[in-house]
Parts: sequence; structure tokens; C-alpha cells
Amino acid sequence: MKEPAFYQQAFMQSIETVVLIVREEFTQLKDDDVAFALDRLTTYFQLVAKGKAPEEPLSTIDRRQELIDEILNIIDEREEIEADLPFINNPDIRPNGNPIPSLPSFYATCLKILLKSVKFWRKNNGKTGYLNYISSLL
Repeated sequence: MKEPAFYQQAFMQSIETVVLIVREEFTQLKDDDVAFALDRLTTYFQLVAKGKAPEEPLSTIDRRQELIDEILNIIDEREEIEADLPFINNPDIRPNGNPIPSLPSFYATCLKILLKSVKFWRKNNGKTGYLNYISSLL
């Protein structure tokens, strides 16, 4: 897997930390649960970036809902301290030739990269391949 861009790393690491914290509470958490949460949140932030007002993602499975809620909480915390704001409309940061237009767009892009990582590690190392991988990093 290719390493994410420098401006994405802190955001992504905060999401991975939350995933591991939720895993401590829900020991049955698997990569599929993480993929579910990241997929729903990616879609949510893509819609918000387009000016829509979607409902926050929900799941009937407690561990998945907890993961969604905690990821949204850490994103709220990052917004409060404006952690990712310097990357928005920054002329020096131009993925695909264009500046990042909004925080929701930034979040969707980062979450999509994390989702690809989950799929990669799960495919290569089984049901908890991604979880084991990030556990070894953090």
C-alpha cells in the first residue's frame, strides 16, 4: 500500500486510533465492520460535500454503530481545533491538480483511502488483517 500524503496522515491516524479503541470495547470487531463504517461515512461526507444534508449513517449492529459514532466524534473534535482546515483551498496542496474544496471532501477522500487499506489487508491477511496491521503501527 502506498503511504498517504503528508496532509492526510494525522487525520487518518486519528481514525485508526479510534478504531482500535472501539476494538477494545468490542473484541468481536472485524475488518468487515470497519469497512462497513468507513463505506457509510465516505458516502455521507461525499453527499455533504455536494451540499446535501443526509442523515448520519446508522447500523443495527452495536459495534458498527459505535464505530460510526466514535469516528464522527473524532472528526468533530478535529473540526473544533481546526486541525485539517489548513489543507482546504490551499494552493500548495493540489491533489489531482485542484485544491481540496471543503472539509467534507477532505474527509471523504481520506476515509476512502482507509477503506482501500481495510480491503487490502483483509484480502491478504484474513478477517482481522487490517486491525492487526494498524495495531502493529500504533
